[in-house]
Amino acid sequence: MSEHRAEAHATITPGEHELCLGGERVQLVSVTLTDASPATHEVDGRRPDVSCPLRPTEARQLAARLLCLAELADRLSAR
Repeated sequence: MSEHRAEAHATITPGEHELCLGGERVQLVSVTLTDASPATHEVDGRRPDVSCPLRPTEARQLAARLLCLAELADRLSAR
């Protein structure tokens, strides 16, 4: 089953981190998919947000993949 959300955004929340072995703290990047528009903050009739905390390396991998797909989409649209 797949679901669709209208908006996606990424944020860093201070203090939202992962504690690694050895005591090192790694700040997490949260990617959130939502039905609420940031401009209107609509909440009626929308599904709950879906949020995923990512380590910096995971966030970079996702960003690189999104960039590649966006460039491919541009090329396909230009045909």
